[in-house]
Amino acid sequence: MKQQLVIRIMIVMTLVLILLVSVLSYGTYRYYYEYESEALLSHATTSAYLYPQAQVGFETPSAFSVLVRTFGYPGTDLTIVNRFGEIVKTTGQRDYQALFSERQLEQLARGESVVQDYDVKDEHFLSVTSPIMTGETSELAISFTRPLEDLDTLIREIWMAVILIGVLIWLLALYAVIRIADRFVRPIRDIIETADEMAQGDFDVEVYSNEKHELGALARTLTYLGAKVQQHQSTRNEFLSNVSHELRTPLTSIKGWTETIRGGNEKLSEETELGLGIIHSETERMIGLVEQLLDYTKIEESRLVLYRQELDLVSLLRKVSVQLKQSLEDKQITLVERYPQKSIGLFDENRLKQVFLNLLENAIRFSPDGGTLTVRFVQSERVAFISIIDEGPGISKEHLQRITEMFYQAQVTKGSSGLGLAIAKELIEAHEGKLVIESEVGQGTTVTVLLPLDPSELH
Repeated sequence: MKQQLVIRIMIVMTLVLILLVSVLSYGTYRYYYEYESEALLSHATTSAYLYPQAQVGFETPSAFSVLVRTFGYPGTDLTIVNRFGEIVKTTGQRDYQALFSERQLEQLARGESVVQDYDVKDEHFLSVTSPIMTGETSELAISFTRPLEDLDTLIREIWMAVILIGVLIWLLALYAVIRIADRFVRPIRDIIETADEMAQGDFDVEVYSNEKHELGALARTLTYLGAKVQQHQSTRNEFLSNVSHELRTPLTSIKGWTETIRGGNEKLSEETELGLGIIHSETERMIGLVEQLLDYTKIEESRLVLYRQELDLVSLLRKVSVQLKQSLEDKQITLVERYPQKSIGLFDENRLKQVFLNLLENAIRFSPDGGTLTVRFVQSERVAFISIIDEGPGISKEHLQRITEMFYQAQVTKGSSGLGLAIAKELIEAHEGKLVIESEVGQGTTVTVLLPLDPSELH
C-alpha cells in the first residue's frame, strides 16, 4: 500500500514538475528572443525612417562608414539590400546574411519589416530588416543581423538551472512523500496486523496509536474490541471448565456403577444387559466430550502443560493399535503397520496417545468396511514422520483448509464435536511438531504427524 501510494503521488508530482519546467523554459526562451527581436525591430524601423532625412549614402567607403556610425547597433552587422533581396553593402560576411523568400520580399515592398531567425554553418542568427520608403515605393532596405550564440548559451544555462531545481524539488518531494506515506500507512499496517492476529484467535493484542483522527479512533476501537472479546472468551471458558468438571464427576460415577452392575454375580436379563451397555457406551462418549472441552479451555487459556519423558513412539503406536483392535474388527479393516525398531524422544505419553487415538479413530470411522488402513513410520536423525493413510471418501479443498479449526466439521457425524482434530493439532504443535493433512475427494486421506527427535535432549 505504501509503495503504491508513493508511486501514484510521485507520478502526479513528476507530471506537474515536467509541465512547470516546460512552461518555464519556453517562457524564458520567448522572453529573451522576443525582447531582442523587439529591440532590433525598433532600431531598424527608426533607422529606415530616418535614413532619407539623414542624407547619407553608401556608395563610397567613407559614406558607408558615416552611415554605420549613424545607424549602427552594437553587436550587429548593418546591411543594405535592394528590392530583390540582394546585398548592396554590409559590415559583416555576406555568407552569414539573411536570404529572403518571395513572400518576405513582398512584405518589404509593402513597407513591412521582416524578422528572421536562421542558422548558417551551425551558427544561429537573428535578422531584422525594415524597408527604406521613398514615397510609396521601397528600393532599399536596412537590415541588422546579430549572432545569437551568447543568447543561446544564456538560455541553455537558465534551462539547466531550471531542470536542476526541478530534480532537487522532485527528490525533496520523494523524501517528503515517503515520510508522509509512512506516517499514514504505518497505523493502517498496525491495525491490519492486529486484525489478522484477531482473525487467528489471538485477542490479547493492543494497537498503539497517537493519531487523533479516524485512524486513532479505529485503533482504539479495535483494542477495545479485542479486550471485550477476550473478556467474553474468559467468561465462556470459565463456564465451560466449571460445567465440564461438574459433569465429569457424575458421569464417572455412572460409568463406574454400570461396570459394577454388569460385572456383578447377579444374572441380568438380556434387556437389562442391553440397556446397561448403551448407558456405558454413551457415558464413555460423554466423558470423552467433557475431556475435549476441558482440553479446549486449557488451550484457549494457554494452561496446557506437557509432562515430557523418554518415550518410544513405536511402542506407543502399537499400544494404540491394540486399543483400537475391536473397532478395526467391527469394520473388517486390515491394518498395515510399517514401523522402525524403535524411535525415542521426549514426549508427553498421554497427550500423544490422545493424538494418535483421535487420528486413528477418524481414519477407522471414514474407512469403508473391508478396507485397508496403513500406518507408516519413517524417521530421520531429527524428525519422525508418522503417516496414517485411509481409503475413505477424502476431503474437498473447501473443507481441507478449515478442517483443523475448533468446532469445524466437514461432515457432521454422531459422537463428533469438531474439537478432536483441532486439539490434536494443538498438542502436536505443543511438542514443536506439525500436522499435515493431504486429501482428494475419492482418493482417501493421508494425515502426517511430524515430531522432532533431538538426541541432545535425551538423558
